[in-house]
Amino acid sequence: MGKVRQTALLKALARNPGEWKEKEVTDDMRRDFPHLLYCERVWFNNKHECQAFKVLSPIGGVWQLNVVRHGNLESTDWQEKQKIVHDLFGPEVYAVEIYPPIEHEWRTNLKISVLWVLPSTWALPFGLHVAGAWGKPNGN
Repeated sequence: MGKVRQTALLKALARNPGEWKEKEVTDDMRRDFPHLLYCERVWFNNKHECQAFKVLSPIGGVWQLNVVRHGNLESTDWQEKQKIVHDLFGPEVYAVEIYPPIEHEWRTNLKISVLWVLPSTWALPFGLHVAGAWGKPNGN
């Protein structure tokens, strides 16, 4: 199948992402894809694959969630990422995406998003949900 036809097929499938399914992370996958060595879970649908890693932190258990669009066609927008976190971790959790300084940036040709899903027991001290959002002085 040619590249143009493959791209068209992937885009057509992505119009209806479908149900999330979980894929077992096997020893063969860990051998063939070293970045999956400590991967706990992999979910996929017609549009994305998500790889989840448990991370211990001072605020409790955090999940590192790598979000990749099938075929590396295009980046995933904010609303899609929000829906992915909601679908996989529930509607009440917060996730953040961190943009490090350029000299610390992880260089890759993949259009990958790395989200950090926070424990539901930890209150995010900033964000659109706090009284001082949008520059409101003293939260008024």
